[in-house]
Amino acid sequence: MDGDEVALEVEIDRGATCVITTQASTKAYRGQTHQETRARVAEGAVAIVIPDPLVPFRDARVRQVTRVELAPQASLVLVDTLTAGRLAHGERWSCTRADTSLTVVRGGTTVLHDRVVLDRSHGDIAARMQRFVAIATVIVVGPRVVAHALALLAEVAALPLAQPELVMAASRLGDDGVVIRIASTEIERIVATTRVQLQPVCATLGEDPWARKW
Repeated sequence: MDGDEVALEVEIDRGATCVITTQASTKAYRGQTHQETRARVAEGAVAIVIPDPLVPFRDARVRQVTRVELAPQASLVLVDTLTAGRLAHGERWSCTRADTSLTVVRGGTTVLHDRVVLDRSHGDIAARMQRFVAIATVIVVGPRVVAHALALLAEVAALPLAQPELVMAASRLGDDGVVIRIASTEIERIVATTRVQLQPVCATLGEDPWARKW
């Protein structure tokens, strides 16, 4: 609804593993919406932050903030996905403004700050996004997930560049992490791809963020 503000704060104790997810896609209705997620992860703990995609409806103005503060030996598995809206209803990047930011702090130092702003006042959003209807950022970092992070880095690097339906790029995040950026021409494709990428590391951690969905 117009004017909705939702805030979630999570503290993950030493050595624990915590899954932060949603039951379904996050729908930003017409009007103003703000949501914020903050997680603090203690030494040896893991945060698995895998919500369903954000879906901004026509004329929505949505601001989403995600901030994860990691202790030096904490770990993180995260995916953040933004879609073009309700394609079945003829909505394709029809929101007024989508503003998402993702910040990762490690040992008191900001190691990643990523912000995406799509604003109709800057020009037609659909035209600027060209053929893509969904974008995602994947982060795997920390001592408990380093093997998977390095495997993903090598896997993405080995992919052919010419993939018209799915474009991926990966870069290191410190010595034990990876950041993967994805754009796709199909929402289902990007959701399936991120799930395939993260299922092995989640299984190693003994968690399944995709279970118990509606």
